Amino acid sequence: MSSKRDYYEILGVKKNATQEELKKAYRELALRYHPDRVSADKKKEAEDTFKEISEAYAVLSDPQKRALYDQYGHSGVDQKFRRPEDIFRGTDFRSVFEGFGDFGGLGGGFFENLFGDLGFEIFGTRGRRQRGGAGNGAARRGRDVEVAVPVSLEEAYRGTEKTIQVQRDGKVRTLTVTIPAGVDTGSRLRIKGEGEGGGDLYAVIEVPADRTFQRNGSDIQVEIGVSLTRAILGTEISVPTLDGEVTMKVPAGTQSGSIFRLRGKGMPHVKGKGTGDELVRVSVEIPRRLTDRQRQLIEEFEKSYGAT
Repeated sequence: MSSKRDYYEILGVKKNATQEELKKAYRELALRYHPDRVSADKKKEAEDTFKEISEAYAVLSDPQKRALYDQYGHSGVDQKFRRPEDIFRGTDFRSVFEGFGDFGGLGGGFFENLFGDLGFEIFGTRGRRQRGGAGNGAARRGRDVEVAVPVSLEEAYRGTEKTIQVQRDGKVRTLTVTIPAGVDTGSRLRIKGEGEGGGDLYAVIEVPADRTFQRNGSDIQVEIGVSLTRAILGTEISVPTLDGEVTMKVPAGTQSGSIFRLRGKGMPHVKGKGTGDELVRVSVEIPRRLTDRQRQLIEEFEKSYGAT
């Protein structure tokens, strides 16, 4: 099953939407999610959303593609247009902004630059193939550069700033990169124009394993040892979180391996929508050595327990 969202849902239109309704919906969303109109920490999210709404418009604005989608869903479109650039080929994005001047403030080469960065080719209204804005006489953009940026789990939790050094056009430059809260290994932050020859710089985040916490997406997990007697009788324990220690109740009769959820104590979502949870796994500690008296008491307990 495809993991893609429904194209009509993405654009916020009904399935019988007219071409004009599609254009209006796409135009409003394109202006809202223009990457140059959001803060630096939200550019990657905006670019992903822009690509998503553009793909939806490219399919629904084309009668042939729309018919395939209406009949077979995403699988019909993906099988017919196997390469990403095939989906966008022939789509007249410019006409969406006719009468709005300079593409509604997006700039004449915006579409070519954006999709060129993503490795796609799109076609202008007159059928001219363009990539990276070169079809308009603009200079071809330079080479993008990636640099690994290590970030601890606590820094990823709170957000931080990192100073990095990059070599650009034969010179070493020192840059300060704002790391938003919630990033994970593989997160990419785009710094426009700081690559080679005017290309972009991508800070690729690396979050090493933490000695205390294990991370799973926006959730984190920690394991806490509890003595056998405290697990039997119930107790309160101190649990470390990324925001300091908290007290958690362990009910009587807790089994080893039981997991308790501390809501909202996990990692913030990098897209700024909520926070994950902390999962506390209780490990019941079995004593390795017993005194004679302890053994006697446990044997008495075993007899009484078996008799109930």
